[in-house]
Amino acid sequence: MDKASPAGWVIQIMTPGHAGAAPTFRYFNVAIVDAKIAVEATVEHVTAKSAANVSPVRPLSAQEIAVLRLKAGAVKPA
Repeated sequence: MDKASPAGWVIQIMTPGHAGAAPTFRYFNVAIVDAKIAVEATVEHVTAKSAANVSPVRPLSAQEIAVLRLKAGAVKPA
């Protein structure tokens, strides 16, 4: 069975905790096919200080993009 190509990505931003505190995680749904470009768009959207803690965590299908009502190139909090 062939898997459909992703239509977008769920992007995770991890912010390390300070003084022993647990890190915090933020997630964004991004309607960009290329994972690298989706990460870059998310960093620009939230003005994240370090791209080292930003990563794609899961592809989004075209159906998921439609349900989320994301337009091409959109970055929205998950």
